[in-house]
This record gives sequence, C-alpha cells and structure tokens, in this order.
Amino acid sequence: MKEDKTVGVVIPIYNVQDYLRECLDSVINQTYKNLQVVLVNDGSTDENSLNIAKEYTLKDERFILFDKKNGGLSSSRNVGIEYFSKEYKLKNITNDIKENSLIEFSIEGNNPYEIYKVYKSSKFFKNKNELLNFQTPNIDYIIFLDSDDYWELNCIEECVLRMDGVEVVWFDHYFFYDDIEKPEIIPQTIIQMHQYQQGKIDVKTFFKNMMNLKLDSFWFGWHGMINFKYLKKINLKFLNQVLHEDHYFGKLLFFQLNNIYIFPKKLLYYRIRKGSIMNYSNEKSYIPEYALDDYKILEENYFTYKQYHRNSSLFLTALMVFNFIDKYNNHDDLFNQIFLNKLKTWRDELLNFNPKYLNIVLYLSFSKLFKLSNNVDKNLKLISNFIKDNIIIKNTQINNLESNINNLESNINNLESNINNLESNINNLESELKICKHISNFHSLYGTAKQRIQNQLSYKLGQSMIINSK
Repeated sequence: MKEDKTVGVVIPIYNVQDYLRECLDSVINQTYKNLQVVLVNDGSTDENSLNIAKEYTLKDERFILFDKKNGGLSSSRNVGIEYFSKEYKLKNITNDIKENSLIEFSIEGNNPYEIYKVYKSSKFFKNKNELLNFQTPNIDYIIFLDSDDYWELNCIEECVLRMDGVEVVWFDHYFFYDDIEKPEIIPQTIIQMHQYQQGKIDVKTFFKNMMNLKLDSFWFGWHGMINFKYLKKINLKFLNQVLHEDHYFGKLLFFQLNNIYIFPKKLLYYRIRKGSIMNYSNEKSYIPEYALDDYKILEENYFTYKQYHRNSSLFLTALMVFNFIDKYNNHDDLFNQIFLNKLKTWRDELLNFNPKYLNIVLYLSFSKLFKLSNNVDKNLKLISNFIKDNIIIKNTQINNLESNINNLESNINNLESNINNLESNINNLESELKICKHISNFHSLYGTAKQRIQNQLSYKLGQSMIINSK
C-alpha cells in the first residue's frame, strides 16, 4: 500500500503502567508505518508510566512526548491537536545531540496546559542544524487512542484506505473486561445501535437514521479517523475537565461534516477496568489533581464528588452544545428533534443534586462554564434560560402539588365526616348494649316474669286446689 498520507496519533497517559506497553506496541507494529505519534503524560503519579513513555519515545523517532500538569483526558487530547496545528513554539534546552538520548524542549510563550517538558529521540536529528530548526510535522489525518486500550495491527491501514471523499472513518470495537466482572450480556456498541452496513453515507442520512431508530444520544472520539484539515477548519477541540467529553466532540464533529465512512469491523479493544474514570462501581478510585479543589469544597466526600463530576459534566456538555447552536445559528430541525430533549434533561439533572450541596454545585458549574466559554453574554443567556425553564417546571410542580394537597384535604374532610358518623353509631350501639346488659342482670337476679309468678304462694295454692278438685 502506498503510504503518501501521514497519520497523527494522540495518546493521553495517566497512571497506566500496567497497560501502556500493550497499547504502544499495537501502535509501533501497525502495518501502516507513516505515523507521527504524540504521547501526553498527564501528570502520572504511578512509578513507571512516564518512564515507559520515555523508553518508547527514545527508540522510535516517530514519537514525541509531552510531560504536563494533570488536567484531564480532554486537555491531553487537545495538546495533540494544538501540536499538530503548529500552535506551540518549541525551544531546545539540550545543547548537544548525544547518541541514543532524549532531546529536551520547553514551550515558548502561551502554555495553558502547563507543559513541563517535551522529549524527542536523538535518532530523529541528523545534525545540530536540524535540531535548531525542528518543525512540527504536517499530517493528513488524526486518530486518538486511550493508553489502556489497543488496536488491531491493521487498524490504521484499514482506515486510511477508506478516507477518500469523507471527513471521518468510523470503526467498531470490542469490550475488553480487565480485572472486573464481565456482564452476562455484553452491551451493544454505538455502531451496532445504529445498525449500519459498511459504506459511505452523507450526514443527513446519518441523522435520519438516528430519528428512525429513536436514538437521542451520540458520542465519538476514540473509535475513528478524522480528516485533520476538516478538524482545523471547524476549530473543534474537547471540553476540558468533563466526563463524557466525546458526546460534545462527536455531536459537533458530525453535525458539520458532509460524509462518513461506516466500517463496522472491530479494530480496537476498549478496556473496562477498575480505577478508570469511566468505572461507575461503588469502589473508591483516584481524585484527579485538577479536581482536588472541588473535592475539598465538597467536604472530601468521595461519592458526593463523583456524583457532582458526572452531573456537572452533563450540565456543561448540554450548555456548550446550546452555545454552539446559537453561535453558528445551526437550528437544524433534525438535529434539535434528536438531541434537544435529552440535552435539556442533562442540563436540568444538576438540580436533582443533594440539597445540602446544591448551591455549591451550581456555583462550581457556572464558574466552569465561564472558563470553557469566554462569551459572557451568551453564558448569561444560557444560565438565564436554565433558571427560567426550571422556574416554569417548579411552578408546574408546585401547582400540581397544591392540587394534590387540596384533594388530600377534601379526602381528609370526608374521612372525618365518616368517622363522626361512625362514632355516633358506636354511641347508639353502646347505649343499646347497656339496656340489654341491665335487663340481663335483672333476669339473673330475679328471673323472668313467669318464674316470679310461679314462685308466689297464691299461685302454688291455686295449683294445689285445681289438682285436688280433679
């Protein structure tokens, strides 16, 4: 196969020393070789993640390694997008090229993700002039791989073969359960939910299919290849410090494209394991460094923080999609029919939070919104709509509650009337019972009227005279 297209691979790394080699081996051994690989160590705190990343960067000149402060999965993917977009100016801080060593760079100028150092193998540079004039490589396509997952060895080749005339190639994946109980029924993958056959389709057909299948959710990030020129054109990145970041990214990516190639072949092993950010078991996991302040504000209650992180992420995702719709005036009926109600549910779910923490959670979520989008007027409008919609909802709930209370009061009044009637009947019965008791007592003491007459002397004499006369 002719390898005239360059593929950029972006791999975020955080505390994955047990899985990283398997992931990186699946990249190095791809049948398609024209790769440029960005590793982003997101402040790993385990013993070997960074060292393993350095080891692979040293031995493969296609690799470059960014070591940064912990900022979450999205920030690491965004580092890859920004590097390939030539947004970073790298300053060499290694004076000499030593054989079989790592050349170190720092970031000049704007460094929003606090990148400490950048590493590149000395094998890449033939001389010092090349080192001093090092430039970010040009790429044609970009693909993201999580560092606890791994590819089939022909993954890149299969995608590149199908990139002509489309913005995205979307492939399927396996669920790989690692050190965690495997469910009796393996869930459907999203590509299986959409029930697609292999082939190229346009975006309207894609959304019509979602409507027909009554699907109201979609995500995309790590199971496909993207035309990088298209990604730069729409200026799309991942939302920082949120869960489910691929819901926002996927919706905006697909809404603006023209054609997709559906490839329902399983090319990736998606690992589900203990300790990952997407594991919702009741077991405690780590708190990311970027979330420690929020964790402390929430009284270091792990499960309260976990619920907040999820609810707030859905809230921010919904508002940022609304922001996009308004910004680009994309009020497409099909898009809104599919996603609007689900997004409003995500937005309003924040209000279902524990009342003890609700004000804190609202404050933290509103603050993050202004960090994600610097359009103050638009953000205030989104928050205003959120409050307005929920006031209407709450008023409706209050009216329904008042109606229920009135019905309950009416039922109580009827019940009280029934109780009064019952008490009156009981009193009458008790009175009759007393009379019966009195009569019964009299009879036991004096007998019946007949018995009393028969016991009188005159009655007995009369009976004797009648007998004698006979």
